[in-house]
Amino acid sequence: MNRLSSLLVLVGLSAVAALLLSGCAAQEAVHPLSSYVVQDFGNRGIKNIAFMPLAERGGTQAASPIVLPLIEARTFQKTAYIFLSQEEVAGRAMRTGLKEQYDRLVLNWKKGSELGKDDIVSLGKGVAAEAFLFGEVSLWNKEWIQANVEGTSQTQVGIKLMLVSATTGEKLWEASDEQMSKSARYSPQSGIGTYVDEAGMVRQSSTSGVPDPPPFEEVTVRVLDALFRVFP
Repeated sequence: MNRLSSLLVLVGLSAVAALLLSGCAAQEAVHPLSSYVVQDFGNRGIKNIAFMPLAERGGTQAASPIVLPLIEARTFQKTAYIFLSQEEVAGRAMRTGLKEQYDRLVLNWKKGSELGKDDIVSLGKGVAAEAFLFGEVSLWNKEWIQANVEGTSQTQVGIKLMLVSATTGEKLWEASDEQMSKSARYSPQSGIGTYVDEAGMVRQSSTSGVPDPPPFEEVTVRVLDALFRVFP
């Protein structure tokens, strides 16, 4: 085989390797546990989306101050839509005489009750939105490894997002995901070592005491990566 042929073979093999690596990277991308989108979403004319308050289930009441700003930051990146903040939606509801409908809708969402179609349609017209974005925090937990046990501390976060039509009250899109991140690995004999978690983060701490779980913010970002990856 001459030199030119050898070079061509090497180039070809490199290209194949690159494709295989890119395929692996695509498979490793974070995807939500579940997702749904109505088939004709592109024909619904969604432009203005009203962001509603979060529902916090089962002892997750400390989640909103962390989760809300992170969701709002993601919505700003979705330039195909205009997102109305919770404050703007509540203000428009007040100015248009729809505070009762707004409060009832928020209460039903937080209680896990059925969302009233009449309230959705009335509020949609009043705040000039084609859809509502609802969010739910279903998992919000930190666990510290015991000082006499080998292992890791961990943080768990679970979030669901749902778009509801402001004209029909039907669900247009929904996605949910849960993520867990671990701390540096701890051993009672050797103290804290290093650990590479599922996201490729290297955990390393001091050699005194058990390691803290990863920050809620970090795990929340991973969950939102998965959810907004499939946002229509």
